[in-house]
Amino acid sequence: MLKRLTEILEKEGLAKFKRLCYQITREFDYACVLDSCQLDSGVYKGKYEFLIGLGAERLINSYNETSIDELKGEWCFGVFSYELKNKLENLHSKNKAFIQQDELALFVPKIVLAIDKNGKIHLHKGELCLKEDSLELGKTNQLKKLNHIRQEDYIARIHQIKELIKEGDVYELNYCIQHQYSFGSFDPLNFQLSLLQHSPVPMASFLKWQERAICSASMERFLAKNGDELCSQPIKGTIKKGLSEKEDQELIHALYHSEKDRAENVMIVDLVRNDLARICKSGTIKVEELFGIYSYLQLHQMISTVKGRAKYKGMSKLLKATFPMGSMTGAPKVAAMKHIDRLEDFQRGWYSGSVGYIEPNGNFDLNVMIRGLISDQSTKRICYSAGGAITIDSIAEGEWLEILLKTKAIEEMLGSRPAS
Repeated sequence: MLKRLTEILEKEGLAKFKRLCYQITREFDYACVLDSCQLDSGVYKGKYEFLIGLGAERLINSYNETSIDELKGEWCFGVFSYELKNKLENLHSKNKAFIQQDELALFVPKIVLAIDKNGKIHLHKGELCLKEDSLELGKTNQLKKLNHIRQEDYIARIHQIKELIKEGDVYELNYCIQHQYSFGSFDPLNFQLSLLQHSPVPMASFLKWQERAICSASMERFLAKNGDELCSQPIKGTIKKGLSEKEDQELIHALYHSEKDRAENVMIVDLVRNDLARICKSGTIKVEELFGIYSYLQLHQMISTVKGRAKYKGMSKLLKATFPMGSMTGAPKVAAMKHIDRLEDFQRGWYSGSVGYIEPNGNFDLNVMIRGLISDQSTKRICYSAGGAITIDSIAEGEWLEILLKTKAIEEMLGSRPAS
């Protein structure tokens, strides 16, 4: 079986092989594809170029420490919902979910196939028979916007947050908005393939959970574990791509020297360091890179890298100390999350949670579920969200433009915004 798969890879090439793997997810109720898109730009080089889990031997859709720690010895794929915060920090969410999403959507797969960074295939579990490329891609039609987000309402919220900062409640808060649609037909697999062609990123994820799906073009790593090494890479700082090489370099220079973006980034780096200090050996936490600027097809990002050596093996302790990621909450984290629930009018669910895998030896790699959408075939609904870190120096109109930049690729793929 492995020999046959290797032959297909060598004959068809990596891009075609990946497409065949994406295609076979149609045959399973539960599937997860993690794709680095042949990029390492801005992120700590992970173990796999491509990793796919298919079928489900076991499902885990509610959280307790025992169920998480007992995953050791088995492969596991899926998503940790942002709403898991309610159990980890004894919080609650008053907002309604536009699409129902479990606090955990993890599965132990029947089949696991990987392609490492050297292009070698590893069939870790089960058997996989790839078929000829006969992928019929469906289109989105009858797309209807169900909520209207006004710029003036968004700006008013930013002013409210800045008042909270002046009063000392928080010093940074990640505020998000959600776009909600109904559809006649929508093909999440087609959308994911189109999205990654339009916006290749190193932490992309596609999750199929029965009638629901996650399509994400994320470039942010929440947390990875390799042996006892932990790595987190918060992103704070975004700017558009230029229309020329000269303009691009000017924009990169502007982002790198932006006092506002540097302040946002260093606040979250400090939060990550404090989180890791609860679970890492004394003296091992290092900021390996601060204010790194990395470029993608759609935009430039400011990314920092923090590492440490874990003193615990159980995943539940690691989650308790670090989840949700500070880049999607603000600081202080618990206070920020309480205000987020009051200021936002939707339940985040899988958005700003984390998609990834856990290996049998306990190593894992988890992204930040951003730059993506969630769909539900049973209710014919789609939602996607975007946000940004608000500090005392934030300019409300500028934050609104950043929201438009972050949703640009998704809206063009859906056809709800004309391509520029």
